[in-house]
Amino acid sequence: MMQHPPRLLTPSLLVLQFLVIVGVVWLKLRANASYFITPDSQYYLQAAHNLLKGKGYVIDFEGKETFCAIWPVGYACCIAGVSWLTTFPLEIASKCVNLAAVGGCFWLIYRRFSDKAWFVGLGLMSSSFIQLYTNTWSEALFIFFVLGFAFSFEKKNQIQISAHELEWMVWLIGAFLVRYAAVFLFIPLIWYKKWRVVLFYSLFIGIYLSYNFYHTHTFTGGHGFWPEEAFLSRIVRGLSGVGEEVLFFALRDWDLKTIVSNSPLKWVIYGVVLAQLALVGVVLWKLFFIEKDKPKKHFSGKIVLEIAFAYLFFTIIIYLTDESIESLYFRRLVPFSALSVVAGLGWVSSQKAIFEQTKWYFVVFFVLSVVHAIPKSY
Repeated sequence: MMQHPPRLLTPSLLVLQFLVIVGVVWLKLRANASYFITPDSQYYLQAAHNLLKGKGYVIDFEGKETFCAIWPVGYACCIAGVSWLTTFPLEIASKCVNLAAVGGCFWLIYRRFSDKAWFVGLGLMSSSFIQLYTNTWSEALFIFFVLGFAFSFEKKNQIQISAHELEWMVWLIGAFLVRYAAVFLFIPLIWYKKWRVVLFYSLFIGIYLSYNFYHTHTFTGGHGFWPEEAFLSRIVRGLSGVGEEVLFFALRDWDLKTIVSNSPLKWVIYGVVLAQLALVGVVLWKLFFIEKDKPKKHFSGKIVLEIAFAYLFFTIIIYLTDESIESLYFRRLVPFSALSVVAGLGWVSSQKAIFEQTKWYFVVFFVLSVVHAIPKSY
């Protein structure tokens, strides 16, 4: 039986996985670059442009120039910084920021899982995730900071607790400066009674939102209006979005809806999905019958998974109470699915018998997911 790669080979495999992602992102942009610039993207780029020109963090919104309180400054600032350092156009700089964040996630996984990092890193190659990396959106950078916090937070029996609290604050502030949704991280902090960190994080958020209010008389640019949609209808639509993300995050082929009905490519896509489902069936069968190792000796992914579900809970609550959250689709839910798949693959890698008997099924599954991400119209 083939053994898992030695530790010295693991960095090379992670680099290979990263280069595959870069290559597919490049192909997707070559096929249709404008598809990956949404209205949100245009505002990010406009804010980055104004930062570069020294005009401050402002955008043209509803016909007038205004301070950009709708999104925190982090993502636009990173785009502007990369563009300034490299002289790349802002659109290219935004993709560089996303890919740098993905590379950062691989680095975090390597630090945490050592010789098994190549296996856990497979989860970053899901077709939905690659679609996200290609867009000028802040989620890839957000995942990097949340994943960094999750790995740091799960450490036990550390010396100099205050130093680790400082590290947590770095990850927390980074996440909040990318997306306001980082307030969900209060949930694990309060659950584990990290009161000093809660206090300092609250102070930082309070100062930032007060600065927003000073400029715009709103804390987050006008979010927070109660939805007019019927509550039951909104619940059903939201749950369907969650179910779609859980079931299909690695099975989606984004070109399926644009391919004509009689095209052979559709049957290729369906064949890939069936192969993936067969692999899932085999893995579930093996998980049911293979004896598990004692969890206390291994990484269980408990805290990472708890943080993933804290994000899901928070996102559902915001969706039910804020009309600006139109739906629960993959962009909203990808932090949950990314942390969940890292926790799941981390658990599998810690179970020796399960890992040895299922690892190549996972490899093939995620390679097929990359096939979904490759643009068929190119």
